[in-house]
This record gives sequence, C-alpha cells and structure tokens, in this order.
Amino acid sequence: MDNRPVKEIIRGNRCLVLADAIVDLISRRQRPFLWRVKVTGKPPHNSVRMYDISAATDDAAAMQGLKLFEKEMSRPLAILQ
Repeated sequence: MDNRPVKEIIRGNRCLVLADAIVDLISRRQRPFLWRVKVTGKPPHNSVRMYDISAATDDAAAMQGLKLFEKEMSRPLAILQ
C-alpha cells in the first residue's frame, strides 16, 4: 500500500523532454535569416519535427525549435499522435 497522499499520486511527475536539433540555413535574403530546424526527440518522445524559423543566428533558431518541440510534447496526448 502506498502511504503518499492521494493529491501527490494524481499530480504525477514533471515531464522531461529530451531532444537534439539540426539547423540548416534556408535563406540569407530575409532578415532575420530563415532556418529549417529538425528536432529529433529521445524516448519516450521519439518523434521528428521540422520547423521553419526566422532568427538572427543558428543558436537562436535551435533554441526556438527545441522550445516548440518541448511545448508540443508536453501536452498529455502528444505522445499518442
């Protein structure tokens, strides 16, 4: 029998999303630059998503892509898609 309060059991653990990002430059004509970010999640979020992101640097584009992926995968039913 688990002695923890019911409230703690129902709330569950915080979801941690781990992923890698690969950034490719699409256009230099546009300012800020247009980047294509490929984000590959690690299990249990082993999905691949592609995002087209406008950012000044590749680091900024990668961070924005990772944040979008984390937001998408943090939803309760996102894993089932």
